[in-house]
Amino acid sequence: MSSVLVSSRSCEWQSLLGDAVAEVSWSADGSLIAAGGVDGRLGVFQAIDGALRHGLSAHEGGLFHTLFSPGEPLLATSGQDGKVKLWEAGSGTLVKDLPAGAAWVEQLAWSPQGGWLASGAGRKLRIWNPTSGIVHESAAHRSTVSALTFSQDGRRLASACYGGVELWDVAAGKHLENLPWKTSLVSVAWSPDGRWVVSGTQEQAVQIWELPFRPGEELAMSGYPGKVRELAWHHSSRYLATGGGQEIMVWDCSGKGPAGTTPRILEGHVGRVSTLAYQRIGHTLASGGVDGLVLLWNAGKSSTPSRQFKLPAAVTSVAWSPDGSRFVAGCRDGTVAVGQP
Repeated sequence: MSSVLVSSRSCEWQSLLGDAVAEVSWSADGSLIAAGGVDGRLGVFQAIDGALRHGLSAHEGGLFHTLFSPGEPLLATSGQDGKVKLWEAGSGTLVKDLPAGAAWVEQLAWSPQGGWLASGAGRKLRIWNPTSGIVHESAAHRSTVSALTFSQDGRRLASACYGGVELWDVAAGKHLENLPWKTSLVSVAWSPDGRWVVSGTQEQAVQIWELPFRPGEELAMSGYPGKVRELAWHHSSRYLATGGGQEIMVWDCSGKGPAGTTPRILEGHVGRVSTLAYQRIGHTLASGGVDGLVLLWNAGKSSTPSRQFKLPAAVTSVAWSPDGSRFVAGCRDGTVAVGQP
């Protein structure tokens, strides 16, 4: 990696959750930040100053996901107790306690509008209506559901497992098609324009399918140092940022797509990249690494970070405020920190 000199900036505030942060999330109105700890605790902080609003014991045994609904004042969590829980974050009240069908609920995703919630527990996929409870349950997958993502319009859901990605009609609970690949998939992301579905594979590559899918036109982008668990789409669907190592590769997916092209390589981390997130609007990519750095990039124009924030431990999760004016990062030592581009 080439040496990149970027002056460090200070965060607006830092708070402590008390255990390693599994995931951070920002409320739809921008007023609250949630952080879930791997020990099962849930912290809800005021976004303006980091004051702890609620400290809750959310899941016995441990917590995997903490996600605010994009459209409703609800917070969803999942953990090692076989449950998905819905919380009213303002009051800290538990609203619903939903069984997910297996002991560990490792996958959780909201639709972009917030009307649907999907969970993956073992081989069980369940699609929930937050008001009425469970709506659909899939037939058992071939293997453990390893990742979930909704299409931008919220009408379709992609679930990754060994052997490919399954596409579902959300409202009908109907299986639509399989995007095949003969290996284990560890991540999945759907481009906002609906054209591309991408997955990171066990074989240290990124697999990409163009929709509508035509057999034989699958594309694999290989050569990564490790498994590619970090995927992030620019809101225009032109750029796909991928982790899988110390460097970030940004692929241009416009025109005929990334086949035969060379990605922009972003160098700045001195440890493996652990999380990636684009602003919902705007052009800034945030990357977090095991080196404790949060770097901000205009990845379509420059290979040099525009901002650097040094945090006290490995960064495990990064999320943007709804208006893109601030980011929140969670760390392995329990630090929750907010900064500005």
